[in-house]
Amino acid sequence: MQKKVIVAALAAAFASPVPALADSLMLYGKINVDVESVKSDKVAAPATDATSLNRVQSNASRFGFKGSEDLGDGLQVVYQFETQIDTVNDKNAKTPFNGVRNSEIGLKGGFGTIFAGNWDSPYKLAHNKIELFDNTTVFTTNALVGVTGNGKSYVTRQNNVIEYMSPNMGGFSVQAAYSMDSSKTATTNKTTTSVAGMYENDMLYAALAYETRSDQTTAGKSDNATRLVAAFKFPNGLIGATLERMSVANTASTTASQTNSELVGMYGIGKTSLGIAYARNGDYNGVSNTGANQLSLRYGYSFTKATELYAAYTSISNGNATAVYGFNASAASVAPTRAVGAKQSGFGLGLTHTF
Repeated sequence: MQKKVIVAALAAAFASPVPALADSLMLYGKINVDVESVKSDKVAAPATDATSLNRVQSNASRFGFKGSEDLGDGLQVVYQFETQIDTVNDKNAKTPFNGVRNSEIGLKGGFGTIFAGNWDSPYKLAHNKIELFDNTTVFTTNALVGVTGNGKSYVTRQNNVIEYMSPNMGGFSVQAAYSMDSSKTATTNKTTTSVAGMYENDMLYAALAYETRSDQTTAGKSDNATRLVAAFKFPNGLIGATLERMSVANTASTTASQTNSELVGMYGIGKTSLGIAYARNGDYNGVSNTGANQLSLRYGYSFTKATELYAAYTSISNGNATAVYGFNASAASVAPTRAVGAKQSGFGLGLTHTF
């Protein structure tokens, strides 16, 4: 009799419905690896630094999961966790997981989405629609676009951030983010406010973005950046442009400024695609020969929607006064080292797969 009771209890337990952990849960990722050769005609320490090298780059390969749960009355909890993976296993103390990428938890409803976590700034996201080379590679024009003459990059993912994304309103949308300073001191509070307004339809994309950073360069002062991004889309391609104005508070009474610009074009023919981008950073604070220009080219062949073979080339030329722009600082490796007036170039052959 006792055995029958136990068996009946177990059967009832397993027959009971198991509560769902979430209404949706998705695993996803991207692997982007290329074999590349890079060189520079000038390096920071000529006696010891190599002027050229060959390497395999992981290019911010990533893995993550995201999902949502219905809370009722049109409200959802949404979440995402994404980590960068070093598929090359050559850096960061040989650890496979080497950085937290876009990760958050928040609420979504008719009002839009509001969340907290670690996320790309609206200023950065406004440009992503015309990024042809992936923000993390040495070929991206984000080596110049979004970068100031004193080395500050606005192509960033902000931590300690509260961010809002509006719903799509007839093609219009708004994003706003506020990043808090967890290392605030008695004299500095390095907060960041970033906003962007975007419009997109089948033929046009346009965005206006602004970001301000308090105490970034000088205590009690703010650095600012404003960018306009536009693209005309046509079947199998696009033509796009970026224009931005950067302002750096070098001291309490002086402000340096510069203007950056970019033109891009992309066209696909069957399984192949061609891309070209030209970027130029203007002279910093009006001083001659402190700017730089960059040309990047790309060829891609898509085996499927998920898998592409690509070849890419880039060249960066610095002004010979104080300019030290170089390969994108968020790339896994930025060698060769940067030197004033250097001309850097890189060529790579890579393979990407998304899932």
